[in-house]
Amino acid sequence: MTPPKIRVVFDVNVFVDAFSGPDSDFPLITEVPPITSNSAMDAFSLAWDGFNFGLYVSPHILQNASRVLKSLGLSSQLVAELTEVFVEVVNFSGGSVLEPDRLVFDVRDFEDNLILDVAKAVDAQIVVTSDKDLLELSPWNGRLIMRPRKFVEYLVSLKARI
Repeated sequence: MTPPKIRVVFDVNVFVDAFSGPDSDFPLITEVPPITSNSAMDAFSLAWDGFNFGLYVSPHILQNASRVLKSLGLSSQLVAELTEVFVEVVNFSGGSVLEPDRLVFDVRDFEDNLILDVAKAVDAQIVVTSDKDLLELSPWNGRLIMRPRKFVEYLVSLKARI
């Protein structure tokens, strides 16, 4: 019997780091394991594999990832293509793009609350981020908040047991 899919939310920084961080081989998405030095891309690769988790994002997450990638010098065309890839991976994983209700006001950073709104809306078990303020909340309302490397290690260990 296949275990139920874990519901996961990636913060904006995970998408940005996956495609602009070290060892990014985009447009290639390397299968994990092996684990690379770009843990955000590794996390993204596991979503692409459709392995045991559904990835959920909001239009806000996609728009901010696009904005940041453009500010890093990526062309509008490339950023549009990356956004399409993000959405394809979300859908392939069994997750979805959704506009959550505004319910969370736990963090002083407005943007962080928007990430937690997605987690609450889909009852996510895990939020993946590099954001220190969010990481300090873990566990938040029964949800783990973890860095991309920890998330990848966790999933690889689960994969090994199945």
